[in-house]
Amino acid sequence: MATVAPAALASTFVTSGAITYALLSLTASGDVAPDWPLGLSCGLGGLVGGYVGARIQPLLPETALRLLLATLATCIGALYAVQSLR
Repeated sequence: MATVAPAALASTFVTSGAITYALLSLTASGDVAPDWPLGLSCGLGGLVGGYVGARIQPLLPETALRLLLATLATCIGALYAVQSLR
């Protein structure tokens, strides 16, 4: 799993259609180009997270991983809720 997860994320990025939108932006009238800084930072974060997660998963008990995931999801949800009020 430690070698498959990051490779799957990388192949998803390549086939995600970002190249299609980039080519479309050359001929279309309007803003259809991808947000490259955001896309690349999310892709890099996913790739690093895939490697780190695959490496630490065998070292942590399942309960700790579930609590970590629940905490992260709750914090991100709360952040979105606060930002939507502005």
